Amino acid sequence: MRNAKVISLIMIMGLALSVFSCQTITSKTGPTATLEVIPAETFLSPALIKQPISFKGSGFQAKEMISVEMVLPPGLKMKGVTEGENAVGIAVATADEQGNFTAAMAPTATLNWLFQVGWTPLLTPNLKEAKPLPPGVYQINATGLDTDRIAAATLTIVPPPKKQ
Repeated sequence: MRNAKVISLIMIMGLALSVFSCQTITSKTGPTATLEVIPAETFLSPALIKQPISFKGSGFQAKEMISVEMVLPPGLKMKGVTEGENAVGIAVATADEQGNFTAAMAPTATLNWLFQVGWTPLLTPNLKEAKPLPPGVYQINATGLDTDRIAAATLTIVPPPKKQ
C-alpha cells in the first residue's frame, strides 16, 4: 500500500513537471520600441481639437494593444486624478503586423488632460472651468500591453504666442 502511494506521488509530480515544462515562455526581449509625438512642441489652443496631437510608434508585437500615457510631473495636481496616480491615458492603438502603430488624442482626452475643463450635466465642456496645463516638458510613454515594452518621448507645451 505504501509503495502504491509513493508511485502515485511520483507519477503526479512527473505529470505536474511535464505540464509546467510545456508552457510557452514569452521573452521580454525583442526589438527596441520607439515613439514619436507629433508635433513634439505645441501651445494649447482650440486648434488641437481639430488637429490633435498624434503618436507614431514601432517595435511592438504584431496586433498588440498599445496604451499611450502622459506622465505627470511631481507636484502637478490634475483635475480628476487621485493623489498618487502618476500618469493619465491619452490614447490607445493596436499595432499592425509589423509592430507599428499610430494614434491620436481624442477630443475628450485633449479637453480633460491638456485643458482640464469642467463638464456640464449635459456632458458639454465648461471652458470657464478650464485650467490648462502649464508650459513645460511632459514625458509620454507608449506601453505594449502584451510584451510590457515601453517607448518614451516628450511633448513640450510652450506659452501661446504674444497677441499683436
